[in-house]
Amino acid sequence: MGVFRFLAMMAALLACWSGARAGDGRAIFLKSCATCHFASRDPARRDEMVAPPIDVMAVHVRLATGGDRAAFIRQVVDYVRAPAAEKSVDPMAVERFGLMPAIGDTFPDLTEADLALVAGWMYDAHLDLQMPTGAAAGRGMGGGRGR
Repeated sequence: MGVFRFLAMMAALLACWSGARAGDGRAIFLKSCATCHFASRDPARRDEMVAPPIDVMAVHVRLATGGDRAAFIRQVVDYVRAPAAEKSVDPMAVERFGLMPAIGDTFPDLTEADLALVAGWMYDAHLDLQMPTGAAAGRGMGGGRGR
């Protein structure tokens, strides 16, 4: 009975710790990344965007990395540390918004671990999303309306 209680307690602690760590990525996103990136695509606010929405970027990165979570995290961390057009998974976003500044220039206190938490949250939170209608056919967020 003592072993069972111990294992149950450890499982509960692990579940709480895992949930807190996953939540950290979202919290870091909201505090830092959301300064430029909307959390989700909102066509009504299209003219306010200064960077692509994170949900759409998560789909692009997931497709580019074959759905592999570790590769996704590496891609995101590498890109935000040193953005370059050849690393981009969405050339249309680079065309519209330009390259983002290196994350260390804007948020020098973010660590590699912080970036990995954000990337992990991006992957997990947007796992079931697909490309918006029209985007896969070569039309961007303007839906072929030239915006």
